[in-house]
Amino acid sequence: MKNKLISITLIIFFSIIFWYLIHPTPKYEGHQSIPGLNKSVDIYTDSFGVPHLFAQNEEDLFYAAGYYAARDRLFQMSIVNFSVRGELSYALGDELLDSDIYLRSWRIHDTAKKLVKELDPETVSLINAFCAGINYRIDEVHDDLPIEFKILQLKPPVWNPSIVTGYSRMMAREMSSSWKPEIVFGAIENYFGKEKLKEVYPYYADDHPTITQKNQSVKNISFSKIMDQEFLLEKLLGYNSSVSGSNNWVVSGKRTESGKPLLANDPHLKFTQPPRWYEMHLKGGRFNVSGLCLAGIPMPIIGQNEHIAWGLTNSMVDDMDFFIETINPENSNQYLYNNSYQDMIVITEKIPLKNDRDTTITIRLTHHGPIITDVHSLINEDTVALSMAWTGNWLTKEIDGLFGLATSKNWEDFSKAVKNFGVPGQNIVYADVFGNIGWRPAVYVPIRKEGSSLIPRPGHDPNYDWEGRVPYKEMPYLFNPESGYISTANNKTIDDTFPYYISGLWADPSRAQQIVSRLETLRAASVDDMKSIQLDYTSLFAKEITPYFLSVNITKENEKINKSIEILKDWDFIENPDSKGALIFHSVLRQLVIELFGDELSLLGDKYLEAFTSMKYLHSRSLRKILAEGSSSWVDDIRTKGKIETLEEVLKRSVINGIEDIENIVGHNMKNWDWGRAHYLKHEHKMGSKKILDWIFGFNV
Repeated sequence: MKNKLISITLIIFFSIIFWYLIHPTPKYEGHQSIPGLNKSVDIYTDSFGVPHLFAQNEEDLFYAAGYYAARDRLFQMSIVNFSVRGELSYALGDELLDSDIYLRSWRIHDTAKKLVKELDPETVSLINAFCAGINYRIDEVHDDLPIEFKILQLKPPVWNPSIVTGYSRMMAREMSSSWKPEIVFGAIENYFGKEKLKEVYPYYADDHPTITQKNQSVKNISFSKIMDQEFLLEKLLGYNSSVSGSNNWVVSGKRTESGKPLLANDPHLKFTQPPRWYEMHLKGGRFNVSGLCLAGIPMPIIGQNEHIAWGLTNSMVDDMDFFIETINPENSNQYLYNNSYQDMIVITEKIPLKNDRDTTITIRLTHHGPIITDVHSLINEDTVALSMAWTGNWLTKEIDGLFGLATSKNWEDFSKAVKNFGVPGQNIVYADVFGNIGWRPAVYVPIRKEGSSLIPRPGHDPNYDWEGRVPYKEMPYLFNPESGYISTANNKTIDDTFPYYISGLWADPSRAQQIVSRLETLRAASVDDMKSIQLDYTSLFAKEITPYFLSVNITKENEKINKSIEILKDWDFIENPDSKGALIFHSVLRQLVIELFGDELSLLGDKYLEAFTSMKYLHSRSLRKILAEGSSSWVDDIRTKGKIETLEEVLKRSVINGIEDIENIVGHNMKNWDWGRAHYLKHEHKMGSKKILDWIFGFNV
């Protein structure tokens, strides 16, 4: 059997090599006749592989943009298309049926279709041209598709405007910071109680709701199954592979060498191969815009035109709430609300499967939003369910906003365009050729009657409902501030005087603090200064936490540990690839998180520690609080009966185990203990979901 498997793999491998040999890379020179164009389009591809499209009218411009994107990224874009439709099982196999059901419960494509009807007709016309260009490319290669389609025996799905708007919603789903805390903190409160939750989430007030309400049981809610679906989708769609974040800043001309503003942006989306970003320059009609698109979105997300430039970071807005719904035991399509049972909206949909099969699913909707726990028997009994309120199901017009940014000539145009953005929430910084700089939050913020909460809310109580959104005119903004600069780094941007709850999900402030400290020193800033700040590896967080590691008495341990302590003492907190201090710090930090939280979270399920550590902005706050106070019930290891550990003991174990763990990663020779050596990035092609093909299509860095 093993030899047969190897033979099959080799046949596939050499078939792929042969296919690539007889299919050269796309031509970037010469002339090509493409039906559907009204006039000729000139395309110049620069040395970085970036296409510059010059068209005589807007319809041809976007037709060519769609064609060119599909020529470069057809399989990637097809997976996006199947994801939006909730048809991944049709593309990649029946094992993804639960993922399709879960995605459909989010109502991505249903909302996307409604969004198209809300868009400006001119926008829809240009999106149609973009989709027509994609579809022509699909028809053009119909008999000679890229190798992935051949192996999967799959045809690329057609494109229409709802796939474009749906992709924007898929990105909003990915960039939401709310779902994971709701599930993790909900499970902690449900299992350990309110006091335990308050310790791990330091901003949890006494009057915040708890999961367990009078006469209500949540024993049947399987948080773990929701977690499993999310992690599966993260892996499949490629956004679980690295730490994400984003920084942007803009500097006024009074602080620059040229006297003109400088704007910098470094969004850290998760690493994927091919990358999510697709850089383009589009010129024709009203448009002369360049920047970073998403492969499948016809307009730059981050970019510049002849008049303005803009850059984005995630605003970390709390855009989602889960509600615990009490189901009528006599009628599973009714839920308790305001002392009486209400009818749900019940929808049936068909999901296509391979080999001309399909399956029918049922989706239930409450006034809060869809029930998301109807996937794969997530609930053992129909007594309790989780519904989801998400701003992504509101009818916002981000695609109109992108077209508006692309054609903006000044601050007023920019501000009008920003009004269209609702989700995912973004901080957009601005600069123009007239010397102005500014910032606006581009987001719809829900108004909650009962304020903040990062655990599921009681669905039966109207006091926990959303009440619309914060009006745009009440959202703060900055225009030409006296400081001469503006910076955001997923940090808290709005102070506590703001009358509405926005979020408790802000990033650790250390990135923002370091950026501001650098900007403050600028007097004649250049582009090189902007690059220098982007490449600044200084960690203020490490500077704050390292003294706790150095405070414990471990001088009687082995020589390697003593040397490591000396390295930490001498470390400058700069995380260069060759830094030994950075490697030691992060290895010890990782062990500290495991020591503090691993014993309790392991009782909830095997994904909870991973989920908690990935909530880096929240667990760093919890860590700070525990270290500053010197005690917490989380310090004690609940697995050691009859013994209560102290923080000093936990810190000592973390230092010792963290240093020992380095040897498992980079070896025993301390000369090789460099921060860069500890990083291993595995790029999984979507074909990697078929294990036999993983080593062919995937690659590692």
